[in-house]
Amino acid sequence: MRPRPRPSSLPGERARVAPDGGVAATAANDRDGPVVTVDDVSVPGRLRDVSLRLESGALALIGANGAGKSSLLHVLAGRLRPRRGQVRILGVAPRRPGAAALRAYVPQRIDLPVHLRGWEVLAAAARARSEGPDAAHVAAHRMGLGDVLDLRVGRLSGGMRQRLALAAGLIGAPPLWLLDEPASALDAGGLARLAAWVDDHLAAGGTVVTSAHRPEEVDAFAHEALLMRDGRVLGRSPVPELFVLESVRTGLPVEVPGGDAVRRRPGPRLKAVLEGDDAV
Repeated sequence: MRPRPRPSSLPGERARVAPDGGVAATAANDRDGPVVTVDDVSVPGRLRDVSLRLESGALALIGANGAGKSSLLHVLAGRLRPRRGQVRILGVAPRRPGAAALRAYVPQRIDLPVHLRGWEVLAAAARARSEGPDAAHVAAHRMGLGDVLDLRVGRLSGGMRQRLALAAGLIGAPPLWLLDEPASALDAGGLARLAAWVDDHLAAGGTVVTSAHRPEEVDAFAHEALLMRDGRVLGRSPVPELFVLESVRTGLPVEVPGGDAVRRRPGPRLKAVLEGDDAV
C-alpha cells in the first residue's frame, strides 16, 4: 500500500504564525499580573509548602533526583492536584477549562506512535490545539525536521524523536512553556535549535519553566534558577552565579573566557544543593 500523501500545506512556504511564535506569546503581555503564581502548595510525598511567583522570563528548576522538579511541572500542567495551596497560570487555575491553551507541556519522555510519519504527528498535534498546518510547518522548521517528516517514528533516531516531540508539544507557541529535561536526548544541533526557539519565544514576551541537569542546558534555557530539595524550595539565584568557568586545557578556573575553550562546573552553592548539604 502506498503511503498517504502528506498535505502540501504542512511544509508550505507561507505561515500564519510567525516563526518566533510571537502571536500567542505577545497576547500574554496584554494580561495583568504574573504568569505563574504558586502559593504554599503541597502534594503528599512530592512537594512541601512551595511558593513561586514568575512575572516573565525563563526559570530553571534545579535539584537532585527526587527534589520535586517534575512534580512542580506536573502541578503547573494540571496533571497533579495539590492537597493544599493555590496555583494560577495567567490568573487561571491549571485544571480549569481554558488553561491548556495558555501553556505547552513537554514531559521528559514521550512515546510517539511508531507507525506514524513525522508529518502525521505534527498534523495531529496542530489539530489538538486548533491550529492550522502552517503552525506545524513553523514547528518543523524550528526543530530542523524537514528531511524526516516522511519517515515513520520507528525509523527515527532518539535525537530526532525528541526533536519531533518538542515540535509537536510547542506548536502554536502558547505563552507558557513547561519543559521537563527537554535536552536529555538532543544532540548539539537539536540543543542549539531549541535554545534559539526559546530565545525567540522569550523575546516575544513568552515565559519558560524548565527542569535541567547539565550546565549547558541550564545556561541555554534559563536566566534564573529555582533551587529545590526534597520537595522544598531552597532559594532562587541568577544562573551565572551557580557555575564556575574552567579552562578545558588546564582545568584551572578562569574569570572571563579568553583564548582557551572553557566549560562550566557547578559552583559551591549548586554543589551543596545537589549533594544535600544543609548549608545552602
